[in-house]
Amino acid sequence: MKRPPSPTYSRRDALRLGATGAGALALTAACGGAGGSGSGSGKEIVISQGSGLSYAALVIIQANGWLEKDLPGRTISWRTVSGGNATRDGLVSGSLHLGSSGLGPFLIGWGAGIPWKIISSLNDMPLWLVAKDPRLRGLKDFRPTDKIAAIAPGSIQSVMLQRAAQQQLGDAHALDRNIASMAHPDALQALIGGQIAAAYTAPPFQFQAVEQGARKLVDSYDLFGKHGFNTMVATQDYAEKNPDVIAAVHRNIAKANDLIVNSPAEAARILSQAEKGKISPATYQKYLTHPGIEYTTTPHSLLKLGAFMKEVGVVKKVPGDWREVVFDTVKNENGS
Repeated sequence: MKRPPSPTYSRRDALRLGATGAGALALTAACGGAGGSGSGSGKEIVISQGSGLSYAALVIIQANGWLEKDLPGRTISWRTVSGGNATRDGLVSGSLHLGSSGLGPFLIGWGAGIPWKIISSLNDMPLWLVAKDPRLRGLKDFRPTDKIAAIAPGSIQSVMLQRAAQQQLGDAHALDRNIASMAHPDALQALIGGQIAAAYTAPPFQFQAVEQGARKLVDSYDLFGKHGFNTMVATQDYAEKNPDVIAAVHRNIAKANDLIVNSPAEAARILSQAEKGKISPATYQKYLTHPGIEYTTTPHSLLKLGAFMKEVGVVKKVPGDWREVVFDTVKNENGS
């Protein structure tokens, strides 16, 4: 049977893959119904972040009130969303001012004409596909009914799964229909509970899955080498009207990253306290210092990921130079 054509994303698709329907309404309501204020210069700054170790710098910034100190007279509001698709939707609707996005959703949005750029990378991190069923030893063992959790189609995890499928199965889209959109914490619980066959998540959820009996099937560093994971983004319009905000966000991410690298025990204490001790400081420190994780403001392997996404038909347009899609905050860094 001939496989249906691979998905590509228009601007409408890029928005549709974000927080649509009830989710979009809930996000807008949570942000105070900001409407088109996302491009303005009001006193409130609404920032999105996700769940997991990738957002450690943002948790530290929030816990210490660093942005409030750097931007007196502004109110900083943080919103937890599930993936870069929701951030993209919020920025375009104006219910968010800036926020976090994985490289996959960012490149889809940029290629579809959404006028956003990267303020700063948050980190480089290996992303694992994990499974608990002993039947599953490689991608060839997955049946059409075996569900694989990922944040959403177009997420960086789904891109990694496509790359692994290309290498192991000869077809990048062989497992596209197996993907079940699921937030990382929910995916971990569903995997351990046996409701899904596998999960493509992120630290610390992939570590916790292995600690509870799952095993690693795919490591994204084996697919692309060391690469960036999440970034902080904003629209060009907002950045032009609020250069002080953009500069402060980049500066404080760098400051938080320095704390993580140079004082991991202190960073781990802050993260544990922010979660009311659900994860101990000792465990957080082990996660923060896991081999391959680097907290950096520099975007890495953006072009390599984009080239693959174009090759397999996920996007039609990719930047010719990584500096095309970043603000001046990181243009002088050694990105790729």
